[in-house]
Amino acid sequence: MPKNKGSKRARSGGKGSGEGSTSAWTASDHIVRKAKQQRKADDKQELRAQRSALLTRDSKEKREAGKLRLHMKRVQRQIDTLRSRLESWDDEDERKLAVQNKKEEEARKKELENPTKKKKGRKGPETWKLKGAARPASEIYDFDTRYVDPYLKAHEDAKKKAQRSRNVFALCKGRFGEEQSKDVPQPFCRDFLSLLMQMGNLAQQANQLKTARKSFLECLDLDSTPPITNARCQLMRLYMDANRPDSARRLWEKLGPEDPSVWIRYSAALIEYVSWKLLEEEGSTQQTAEALLARAIQTNLYCAYYLAFSDTFIDAIDYGDEIEDANEDSPLEEAIEYCNSEQMGAWQGTEGACQWIRSVIMKGLKDATCVADGALKKEDLEWRQKLSEMRQRYEESRAAEDGENGENESNMEEEESGNQSDEEMDDDELVVDLGMFIGMFETAMEMVEDSDEYKQS
Repeated sequence: MPKNKGSKRARSGGKGSGEGSTSAWTASDHIVRKAKQQRKADDKQELRAQRSALLTRDSKEKREAGKLRLHMKRVQRQIDTLRSRLESWDDEDERKLAVQNKKEEEARKKELENPTKKKKGRKGPETWKLKGAARPASEIYDFDTRYVDPYLKAHEDAKKKAQRSRNVFALCKGRFGEEQSKDVPQPFCRDFLSLLMQMGNLAQQANQLKTARKSFLECLDLDSTPPITNARCQLMRLYMDANRPDSARRLWEKLGPEDPSVWIRYSAALIEYVSWKLLEEEGSTQQTAEALLARAIQTNLYCAYYLAFSDTFIDAIDYGDEIEDANEDSPLEEAIEYCNSEQMGAWQGTEGACQWIRSVIMKGLKDATCVADGALKKEDLEWRQKLSEMRQRYEESRAAEDGENGENESNMEEEESGNQSDEEMDDDELVVDLGMFIGMFETAMEMVEDSDEYKQS
């Protein structure tokens, strides 16, 4: 027999039962009932979320990979567009295009400043739909002897353009970074190098090593001397991560011993050490390995001390991972960036590599002629004077900047007040405090010199 709505109340003795007590539901009864309903709804929601997670196709990793893939496609389209322009570069057309873009930009700014409602102009004859006798008349007009081909001028202009056009890739190879050269179209060549670097970094992030290698190699061939990009450094890091020592060797031999990059010099020393000490390959000896290490020390002394006494420096130097894309003009920043990258793991993971650098340094401090037949001098291992000169240059540059900023201090305070807080600053706007790192490096070296291991050596 089906239950009616009042059966439960009737059984509990409420109103409408006709007998028994007249008790009704209390507030606690309603709370318990509401809690049960809420718990039941939460269970359903959790079950629905679990089913959705099982049936969904896109996870967070897939979404990030999709964004990266779209970014790569966008950069590739920009590369293809700019490549086609540089392959058939016409100075006259580019000047006209620059003037046209400037006029359009001025018109756009003027429209934003004084917005006016545009009036629709009258449509031209090309939009007319001819009927009756006018239609065959227009068709006959095409065969009139007085008719002038509208494409004839365009054809002549195309022939003249073909004579004026030049292939920038063939004529300016190896000079894309030059600013003063008149035959190198700037800033388009620099923009092309920038796009190649973006493509290489994105492909490396997406684990597409072949595409990344292709982009870095092309950028390396087009870049000027001295280079304005770090394509060679990124390519060396790519070879080291992919365990391609032969490719890395060809790269540093192509660049030559004059290249000042810490990524090139210390990678060459590590590969030669592995070839001599661990693999015992033909042509690799202790002398060749020490010669490459001596060249690396002469290029960047701070990196050698950091690698040799890595335990002390890791404890003493903070915020080292914040340095990115350090300039080669600042060897200390470059050394800290190198030793806080994946390359430190490569040195520490190679049996006896850091101890080898330490032994070469100690041997050079005692008698420099014992290292690679005198390739390393004792002055090359003197860190105090070099660090003092770096601190002096840094303080002079800071004083000059403070003097320039002091002239416009009042104007800058008015413009920047309330516009931006420290938390809202971008990473690109943060300036590396070189003085802080100089002090930390000096402290670490004093700890090394006070250690028993250093004194015994």
